[in-house]
Amino acid sequence: MKTLRVSDSAHRKLTRWLGQMMAESGKAKTYSDVLEALVSRAVLLSPELVEHVEEFIEGNKKFGYVTREEFFREAANEKITESSKTKES
Repeated sequence: MKTLRVSDSAHRKLTRWLGQMMAESGKAKTYSDVLEALVSRAVLLSPELVEHVEEFIEGNKKFGYVTREEFFREAANEKITESSKTKES
């Protein structure tokens, strides 16, 4: 077992994830479970792409995005839906 040092801000975020994971599963979870889930789901994006998305979100409030995660989730869902429709044709 290893020890990690994290900032107070990171600890709060990890604790939030921990609570969410326990609520979803109905089972006790650990910080290690949270880190494993985050690492296994992580998608590495270039800083330039992230910057473009943040600028888009900031400049286009009318679309209702508040976070990058919302933007990427919707973009992925739209692409999958679009691909499914193309396959059906």
